[in-house]
Amino acid sequence: MRSHIFFVFIFIALLITSCNKSEDDGSGTGDAIIIAKKSGTNTVYGVTLYAYSFSPFQSVKATSAVDATKTYTLKVNQGYKTNFYYETPDAEFTTTKPAATTYNFAAVFENGVTDEFEDNLTDKVLALPTIEKAEYNLTSADLGVTWKSVPDADSYAINIFDGTSLVYSSPELVNTLKYFAVGSSSGWVTGVTPVSGKSYTVRVLAFLYEPNGDSYNIQAVSMADSDKPIAWGN
Repeated sequence: MRSHIFFVFIFIALLITSCNKSEDDGSGTGDAIIIAKKSGTNTVYGVTLYAYSFSPFQSVKATSAVDATKTYTLKVNQGYKTNFYYETPDAEFTTTKPAATTYNFAAVFENGVTDEFEDNLTDKVLALPTIEKAEYNLTSADLGVTWKSVPDADSYAINIFDGTSLVYSSPELVNTLKYFAVGSSSGWVTGVTPVSGKSYTVRVLAFLYEPNGDSYNIQAVSMADSDKPIAWGN
């Protein structure tokens, strides 16, 4: 499952923010995020990098201050040339937390303008969410998800997958919530409606903002999937 699609609501926020810039403004903003997830019995970590602007990028590369010899090449995020991303390949996730560092971005825009920008990343991570219950409620006709609070989490989100395809993304949920009900109307990918009897995987994501940050500036994300697919309507 590719991590760039986990950030649907964040990407929308970044896109809205970038629209406040002048259309001819050749400047970008970067965000480096530590991703934590489960692999077998272990918690493993990787990094996702984002670069965004109002003006379309031609290319974006990044380097880390702790290893300037390694270059990260970002690519277009879901067809939006104003948002590029890089994500650690699954095989390169490790049990070692990424070190605190500064990521330096170098962007070339389609109009030929260049820009350099950076994002400071600490080594702070979030514990993985624990899903207590995920089941379909016949009375309320929705899929209810209950989870334990994640220490230091600033917000949560719920994703639902059909196999490896993201089919539902909740809005950003406040950190006081520990329950969310997924209905059949809003939040589903365009053209997708839940099918009675079909089983879906539920994912809970927890978000940690950067110091004095918000959903435009994320430090870390952790995620956990339901132990088994949940049948819709049963």
